[in-house]
Amino acid sequence: MLVEETKCDASVMPPKVSVAASNDGALPEDMLRHILVCLPTKAVCLFRAVCQSWRSLLSDPLFVAAHKSCHPGPLIVTCNCEMFERGTINLLDLSGHVVKRIATTMKDARMVRTRRLDLICVTGRKGCHVINPATGDTFALPSRRAKEHAHVQHFFPQSFDFGQVVSTGEYKALRCVSIDNSDHESSPMLCEVITLDDGRHARWRGKQGPPAPVTSNHNRSIVVNGVVYFLLDFLYKRFTFSGARVKPGSMALFNLETEEWMGIVQGPTPVRSFVKDSSGRCGYFSLYSDLSLVNLDGFLVMAHNPEGCSLDLWFLMDIEKCLWNKRYSLDFQPENLFAQPLEILNDGKIILSASGSLRLYNPITKTYIDFGMRNSTSVGTYTGSLLSSESTFTSEFL
Repeated sequence: MLVEETKCDASVMPPKVSVAASNDGALPEDMLRHILVCLPTKAVCLFRAVCQSWRSLLSDPLFVAAHKSCHPGPLIVTCNCEMFERGTINLLDLSGHVVKRIATTMKDARMVRTRRLDLICVTGRKGCHVINPATGDTFALPSRRAKEHAHVQHFFPQSFDFGQVVSTGEYKALRCVSIDNSDHESSPMLCEVITLDDGRHARWRGKQGPPAPVTSNHNRSIVVNGVVYFLLDFLYKRFTFSGARVKPGSMALFNLETEEWMGIVQGPTPVRSFVKDSSGRCGYFSLYSDLSLVNLDGFLVMAHNPEGCSLDLWFLMDIEKCLWNKRYSLDFQPENLFAQPLEILNDGKIILSASGSLRLYNPITKTYIDFGMRNSTSVGTYTGSLLSSESTFTSEFL
């Protein structure tokens, strides 16, 4: 089981909320609140049904905030979906117990990887849904393209990301679209942005396209501190739209606040200096398969996991200087093939999503603890509070 010790500090206890009607003097109120705030989320949700006074206490925003401080999480979110079937979203605590299940109406559902958000985002065959796990509210992003692109005849979505503007807290989604389904290197791309806080009037807005073709794989783009990082396509479309050659591991950056592209940043030296083996054993396709982008501790991290070698985690320390630091290098294990780091816990342990399982890696002892995730097609983290009753969307729900 994945276990992270949590201690409740009395200083985060919420102010007194009267529970005398149900307490009957059995416990002092301060002690009762202290006990309740230390209980797991699932138990607190069940105890809300005890009586009205308990429901008032356990739904109070101050209690919710105190409970979240004592249980910083994160929760692990898995999306289980059989091909052509509707999916199920499971939220698990760090002991591997399912805290909540959410049924989706989407077929072939896959979760968009996010970090430190109160919402989760799921894409499927016919669109994208943003879900508030606490309330169950669901907002379906409109499928209609931006009015600036209404004249475009062919429209092929290539990459999708979801994140939050740091300064305002606004949630935005971004999609890059190809208007030519061929692999031609000069095929142009469009970009569209939508703001969820626009309510029922939320619409996609056309923006300038990326400086070079971005990849379409879900593990090769990520939002970090309000900036979307897209791995550029160095495999098939190896040039920017201005004609410059794309080095392996290069990324295009999009600022969610200004809704503008920030240029191109190169990857770590061992990746961008990659030279294809003349024997063909280790070509660009192999390198492309070995790379993924993740958000760890608020840093952009490029995970490089070549078959039969270590899993190297490169942290981008300075964008302007293109300074990278290989902070972790996990020794090779067959179970780590195609593994994705999800989170670094307060005690320094790293949660990894591997094929069909979650792994907790201790970098000091270099040991793992595993538990299974049957039929999970995608995995992420959630750091909101399932006790919150505040609605997120002003649009009509599904």
